[in-house]
This record gives sequence, C-alpha cells and structure tokens, in this order.
Amino acid sequence: MAFKPPIECPICRDVLELDRTLEDHLVGAHTHDEVARYLATLHDQVEMQPVSD
Repeated sequence: MAFKPPIECPICRDVLELDRTLEDHLVGAHTHDEVARYLATLHDQVEMQPVSD
C-alpha cells in the first residue's frame, strides 16, 4: 500500500488529521477572505515568474 503524506493547510500550516480533507478544513477554519487572499497571492507569484529564453 502506498504511503500518503499528511496534508498541510497552505494558509495556517496546520497538519490535518488523516480523516479530514483540505476542502473541509478550509471551509470550517478559514473565512472566504482568507482563502481568496491566499489564492490571489499565489496567482500573483505565478504571474511574476520570469520567462527564460
């Protein structure tokens, strides 16, 4: 059987229990604003990466 590493929340860095999903954690522990702010920051980081020739 393959080993599944524990899931860590990218916002608060909590390690989730094995029976919890990231989606359940985000909905229950974070506001919509927190999730939106994280996603906007992530999107900005992707946009700013330089393109190599």
